[in-house]
Amino acid sequence: MPATSRLLLFVLFAFFQTNYFSFSQQTTLSIRELVQRLEAKNDVDDTVFAKVLQEMAGRDSTFVISTLGEMEKVKSSSHYYDARFFMLKAFQTFRFYFRDQPFLVKKYCDQALAEAYRTGDEYLISSICQRYGELMYASQEIELSATYYLKSEEINQQLGKKVESCAGMWLQLGEVLFHTREYEKSIYYLGNGLQNWHDTSGKSDYYRIRFWNALGQDYQQMGQLDSALMNYKKSMQIAEKVKDSVWMGINSGFMGQVYFLRKEYGRAKALLEYDYNINKVHEWNIAAYTLHWLARISLVQGRKDSALLQIKAALGFLRKSASFPLQRVNFLEHVYYTTADVYRAIGNTDSFYHYFILYSSLHDSLERVAALSSIKIAQLRINNEKNYQTIQSLEHEKEAEKLKRNFILAAIAMCSIIAILIINGRRLRSAHKHQLALQQKQALEAEAKAAKEQLKMFRKNVIEKTNLIERLQQQIHHDRVTAEQSQVIAALSHQTILTDEDWDKFKSLFEKIYPGFFLKLRQRASDITIAEQRMAALTRLHLTTKQMASMLGISADSVHKTRQRLRERFQISDSATLEELILDI
Repeated sequence: MPATSRLLLFVLFAFFQTNYFSFSQQTTLSIRELVQRLEAKNDVDDTVFAKVLQEMAGRDSTFVISTLGEMEKVKSSSHYYDARFFMLKAFQTFRFYFRDQPFLVKKYCDQALAEAYRTGDEYLISSICQRYGELMYASQEIELSATYYLKSEEINQQLGKKVESCAGMWLQLGEVLFHTREYEKSIYYLGNGLQNWHDTSGKSDYYRIRFWNALGQDYQQMGQLDSALMNYKKSMQIAEKVKDSVWMGINSGFMGQVYFLRKEYGRAKALLEYDYNINKVHEWNIAAYTLHWLARISLVQGRKDSALLQIKAALGFLRKSASFPLQRVNFLEHVYYTTADVYRAIGNTDSFYHYFILYSSLHDSLERVAALSSIKIAQLRINNEKNYQTIQSLEHEKEAEKLKRNFILAAIAMCSIIAILIINGRRLRSAHKHQLALQQKQALEAEAKAAKEQLKMFRKNVIEKTNLIERLQQQIHHDRVTAEQSQVIAALSHQTILTDEDWDKFKSLFEKIYPGFFLKLRQRASDITIAEQRMAALTRLHLTTKQMASMLGISADSVHKTRQRLRERFQISDSATLEELILDI
């Protein structure tokens, strides 16, 4: 998993502020004037809110709370005002109370978006969605951030907004998509953002350093090492220009990774050591991650003692680091893997088993989170659309009620208009039901796609773990095994055994990809056993006999016997194969 140091909460928050406009601050803010400004309509880029937010940025909490309290007393019938007021509260709550009451930020964002929907103004809705995404990114709510950034981008595309006004958001969206592993989309938005973002303010060079580095990481994750190196060098050039030593070290480290992957270990080592010497003082997470690469180089060069010292130091840095927990977890996965590899190389099997189990557990957890991320984003987007449709329906109903009261007081001649409204209302409800059905279909398709990816990952993990256990058994075949080592091997082996509970989860996932598979099995053979059903499903996944045996906790001979029973149950001729029959089910 790549570095996730982009989640620098308050540094990122400063980026939001510098992308607004610079204005002279007055000593007092007139409540009446603030209300009038926030009620403004026909503001394509929502500059009125940007100005108010900038004016609030330099104020202390006492002033801000007092001003918001006075503004809240204002009885405004404008949804424009309410939308911007709630978003203003969300930003100020993030500034002063995020650690104590983080849920309030999302609450105010939801209220702001609901009010924006009531205006029907697509420009305002886009602006509120963008700021919702900004605050969720700063709050490390990655799925929510991606949801609302993408919603804002979709609206901007429909409105045909100029690329210059969208560039700042594209850069932020590109970083968010990097964290959701949407690397191609991340490259698209980061590349277009950097090309069209013309900010020349004091901190703009710092942000360009970060965005070019993120673009390099996208390419590295996709295996395009030449493009990755080119973007790291662009980031490095700006870092050297502004003399930012920390980013010079970080970029050196990433370039060192590219050279390592190219097997140019000498160049890689020099760059990684430069990175480590800088960030062992400033960024302990980065220092630990860099040390694990140096340990890998030491292993390649046969310097096992050096590798052990380096990986122990990396673990020490991660243990005492309390900053950026998401980054720390991702780095820890890599450090555990390399630690296990070092202990395997020096022949310390107890420590190898210990750290490989830690790595395997953490890796599986992170992979599950990543696989579910796309489902969560899709569901959030559908829920957002449902909320929009609900609010629009309520607004239509309110208007219909007003019209109905007026028509009752009018002459009988107006009854025809009421009839037309009723017909239109039914048509709207029919269209609304059709839209909901379409959205539910999209949600099911997204869930099926994610389930297919999980099943693919499940099969891959089974194969990797089966191969590992086989190698371990060969390694200790001629050695005496202690009771503790046997327990560790048993614990590791247990991870590949499909228990009854695991079978239920696997069966549910399998039927999302191959619906009706088990029903068709029972139709062909009503007395088919659970063990035979499991064997048929694993055969459908094209697993080998060893992989099936390891996964079910049985011998290879038992696998052959169960498969033979299936052939007999289905009366398969000698010329046909069990795999061909199961593929037809």
